[in-house]
Amino acid sequence: MINNVVDLHIHTTKSDGTKTPTEVLTEAEQLGLKRISVTDHESVDAYPEIAENRNSFSGVIVPGIELKTHCRGREIELLGYGFSIEEMKKNLPQFYQPKEQINKNYLSKIIETLKRNGIIIKDGIEEEYDGLSTQPAWFIRSILNSDKENIEYNMKLLNQDVIEHPKTDGFYRGWLSNPASKFFVDFQAYPSFEDTIKLIKNSGGKVFIPHIFQYGDRSKGILQDLLATGKIDGIECYYPTFSKEQTKYLLDICSTQGLFVSGGSDYHGTNKKNELGRGLDSNLYVPEEKVINWTNMLSKNVSVKNKDIEEESICLDM
Repeated sequence: MINNVVDLHIHTTKSDGTKTPTEVLTEAEQLGLKRISVTDHESVDAYPEIAENRNSFSGVIVPGIELKTHCRGREIELLGYGFSIEEMKKNLPQFYQPKEQINKNYLSKIIETLKRNGIIIKDGIEEEYDGLSTQPAWFIRSILNSDKENIEYNMKLLNQDVIEHPKTDGFYRGWLSNPASKFFVDFQAYPSFEDTIKLIKNSGGKVFIPHIFQYGDRSKGILQDLLATGKIDGIECYYPTFSKEQTKYLLDICSTQGLFVSGGSDYHGTNKKNELGRGLDSNLYVPEEKVINWTNMLSKNVSVKNKDIEEESICLDM
């Protein structure tokens, strides 16, 4: 098996991962990764810590972020790479509400929808959620899994995936964010994909489409709508759940349309099965030659203000 050295889709404790930015750097170095990007949800807060501990990782770091948006009635995500961290941090509040409030509002809608469809959820659950440490869907899924008194009854109404595979996205992708599901939660707290693209571009970044085939039968339509804007710079062609045919399909689009190619594990620590730099059962392989030029270009001259070190500008380059 060829050793993978690229992972451009990683989450830390600054959004919904369980490893700190420093731990991610250390693990990436131990695994022999050469090119990484931390792409926390609606946050660049990992980068001051990354800059402070830059010597923990000897490879290339590309500034990244994953942003929730919506298209064709579904919540989707876009990735931004190579932006100015300071500009992104300044521009984010213009498009996104504070994450804690969004997550708590979303949790309320999830609970309301599940109860309306017969799912038993004990009172007072919302008070246990801090709005930051994990995604609302993952929080409520863990509650359902741990409710031994009602699990058998709830299991008859929900897909078995919720109970037996707590680290997959079946509950979120298959139920809560799927308009065809009776458990669909119509919650649009995020900007349009046009505005999300604008945010990334205004911050000096490039726009990439991640894990496009996670959106079921709407995936290709969503892909077409995004590409039709003429403002997409690249596609995540290598992803742990993609088949070889799906990867080839996306690579062909990148080739014909002159788009950058990317790939990553979507690592969340213990919150998902996906392993850093390895994917699922070591199935991730992102050819370094596919990403070397654009990652080199976007990793250059990137700095971040660090308030703990007298407002010095710290470069992510080695």
